[in-house]
Amino acid sequence: MDRLPPLSWVEIDKHALVHNIKALRSVIGPHVILAPCVKSNAYGHGLVLASRVFLEAGADWLCVDSVHEAHQLRSAGITAPIYIMGYVSLEQIPYVVSLRCKIMVNNKETIEALAHHAAHDGCIIDIHLKVETGNNRQGIRPEHIVDFARFIQTFPSLRIEGLATHFSNIEDVKRHDFAEIQRQRFDRAYELLQEAGVVIPIRHCANAAATMMYPETHYDMVRPGVACYGIWPSPLFRETYLERHFAPITLMPAFTWKTKLAQIRIVPQGETIGYGRTFTTASDMRIGVVPVGYYDGYDRHLSNKGYVLVHDTVCPVVGRVSMNIIMIDLTAVPQAALEDEVILLGKGKTQSVDIEEIARLQDRIEYELPTRVTTNPIEEVPRILV
Repeated sequence: MDRLPPLSWVEIDKHALVHNIKALRSVIGPHVILAPCVKSNAYGHGLVLASRVFLEAGADWLCVDSVHEAHQLRSAGITAPIYIMGYVSLEQIPYVVSLRCKIMVNNKETIEALAHHAAHDGCIIDIHLKVETGNNRQGIRPEHIVDFARFIQTFPSLRIEGLATHFSNIEDVKRHDFAEIQRQRFDRAYELLQEAGVVIPIRHCANAAATMMYPETHYDMVRPGVACYGIWPSPLFRETYLERHFAPITLMPAFTWKTKLAQIRIVPQGETIGYGRTFTTASDMRIGVVPVGYYDGYDRHLSNKGYVLVHDTVCPVVGRVSMNIIMIDLTAVPQAALEDEVILLGKGKTQSVDIEEIARLQDRIEYELPTRVTTNPIEEVPRILV
């Protein structure tokens, strides 16, 4: 059967994605490796779709979290270097080797399995060491990094290519003293490896915020994530960045989630709307039924707080968000008709459903919103390049 027409869909603005990659390239220059993070379905923007646009726009590598993501990229014909940043189980190691991925490692069991399968396959796998500098999430403490590297060097089928770390608090504070402490720890780990005769061709630690604001963190490669999609790492970071830069780069959001009006009806004054009867009409109201809900990724916290666009007009969400339906106030849009377009998140002609504002209403971070728009295999919300 042909693919069924969707009830909602996401339009991805190719021009915006290209603009963001070129803007980040202008910051780091031509000689630093630009490796956008495309994990988690490219932050909800479509893994293969976004990856192809990024590479076309001048990105060098792609960063993923899992072997599954790497497999999807290779299956789509993408041959660019792929760096796996997340945990790879021991039973997944053969796939890392067959896909010829670069991989971040944290334990010796992974090293032994990689060496075995790479030797059997007759290839060399590039290893990136992640040094723990203060995030205490993944990585090897600096005092153990040399011993770990020497263990890797005992296997001829493995090659140490990179040294990495990750900042713990660079988006949510105005002062970045701890980020500088982490950078100094990172430099010290690199010095220890150099003193031990371990050659590290590629050093990398910069996320989107560090890429944009701290050139001393660029080293040999950067791994920007959310900025590639036109989303600021946080409202506070944007404020701090604009305060400190006379000629700042601009970011262009690429994500617009749309659906259709499923029903329009008049609800008389004094009646209630939705589960829990949390909204009472103060007058006769023109109510639109929209066929999305929290199952699709429209957060329940937006009940009686969210808004959408219909005919480029702001329409509040009224009543509770349910599993598959939300209701909106169409009173200000008398021309609205069945199956007219509804913008749930993103840009209209002159108005927008702003991702920062919607994230604030949900008490969430901007990263979560596009990634929560469902990609379930039964009724996927497709990503369409426009």
